[in-house]
Amino acid sequence: MESKERTLGSRASIFKKTDRVIPELEQQAEDVKRPANKAAKQQRIKATFYINPEDVLAIDEMQSNEFRQTGKKPERSDIVSRAIQAYKEQQDELATRE
Repeated sequence: MESKERTLGSRASIFKKTDRVIPELEQQAEDVKRPANKAAKQQRIKATFYINPEDVLAIDEMQSNEFRQTGKKPERSDIVSRAIQAYKEQQDELATRE
């Protein structure tokens, strides 16, 4: 008895193009709905900075504190960005007083 080996080339492809229409693919895709309270993240740019070890510890401490308060661990980048924005606002206030 001769064994006939079936190879992938001899099998029918599941990806074979057909003329059959799949109704689900004919419908327009729905827009992804985001919760209204969650704002879309702003595009960020990667930048490298050298900071003191004490600064890294401070960022980690802020990250831990926020996690304890909210239950969500913020990204270090978000903490640094908020700190920069707060410093900028402080500088702008000082400039308007002068």
